[in-house]
Amino acid sequence: MNGKPLLFVFAFLLFTVASLAQDGEGKVKTPKKQLFTGDGIFNRDSTWKFGGFAGVTLSQVTLYQWAPGGTNNFSFLLTGNAYANHKRDKILWDNLLDAKWGMVANGLIRKRALARRNFQKNIDIITFKSNFGYQVTSQLYAAAKLGFESQITRSYDYTLTDTSGGRFRRYTVSKFAAPAVLTIGPGLTWKPKDYFTLFFSPVHGKMTFVTKDRDGRDTTRFGDGTYVDNYYNDVDETRFGLLRGRSFMGELGAELDLLFQKDIIKNVNLKSHLNVFSAYLNASYDTLAPVYFADVDSMGFRGISASTKHIPVVKWENDIVLKINRFLSATLSNRMVYQYNAKLPSDVKDNTTGVKGADGISDRDKLGNPVLKYNSIQIFQQFSIGLAFKF
Repeated sequence: MNGKPLLFVFAFLLFTVASLAQDGEGKVKTPKKQLFTGDGIFNRDSTWKFGGFAGVTLSQVTLYQWAPGGTNNFSFLLTGNAYANHKRDKILWDNLLDAKWGMVANGLIRKRALARRNFQKNIDIITFKSNFGYQVTSQLYAAAKLGFESQITRSYDYTLTDTSGGRFRRYTVSKFAAPAVLTIGPGLTWKPKDYFTLFFSPVHGKMTFVTKDRDGRDTTRFGDGTYVDNYYNDVDETRFGLLRGRSFMGELGAELDLLFQKDIIKNVNLKSHLNVFSAYLNASYDTLAPVYFADVDSMGFRGISASTKHIPVVKWENDIVLKINRFLSATLSNRMVYQYNAKLPSDVKDNTTGVKGADGISDRDKLGNPVLKYNSIQIFQQFSIGLAFKF
């Protein structure tokens, strides 16, 4: 048998193997997208970055035949925030969602009637903001910002609960979309670092909504008798600066918004958010403010100057999350709000009895009206230790 065909086949196989080996050496393998964690969650080649925090805190005190006295107590708090940030070429798009919701029970809740009376909400906040920008310098962006703030469930003023005739009717202070604040406008975003953002808009729109009242049972007429308020179920819009009977207040002004969120040291994350809004124009501002006449122990109202429309609304929120281990964390939260014309519950000494009401509970004057005030700072503070997950 002639050996040339075998030599040819052998040479062909050797050339093929060499070619395949050369192709294998020169080919760049595409790495699989792999999920990375740390300061957020992201794919190696992705333009999106996600991160946040979620936690739950529980507390319970149970007493049975306890001689020194006391009150059964149960509470829980759900907290969370999440961000989704996009950066590609000259496009920047940051999104942030924050939520806090908690309940507390002072006393027994084993029966429905007891639960309705003793199970009360202690915090309820939901906020969202979205900032879209186009890069004009290395750290400056031409931008537009959208913001939304409201709450999830109803809040009540239990000092005004009606129990006459065996009924249980709570006065509604606020609920979802009552109020709801929507802000939108163009501006400039300065972002020198990933963890710090400053947004300024000289022409920013702010819209405050309060769900319209419904006609129905248990109604009360005000003033000229043309306005009907479902007293126990609907929200008093003047509490949030709106004119009586209005469900919408539009404002045009300037907004400054600063956000800082970073692990300041190992296992300690700080989020600080400051928002300042000053209105130029406001055609539906409530020009009546509550005033307490201590000499006669009675509530009334007085007119306030139109110049107060331009006093800035300031909101400053701080959250410190201390990670103890994989599943446990401690959270310190503080939220301060200053809105000149917001009506707030006040603790004063009742001239008729000489008794001062409990902190945080609106007192009543001798006519039974809740004692309110304005031009004061609002403060929420909470410290908790519980289950948590940071991503």
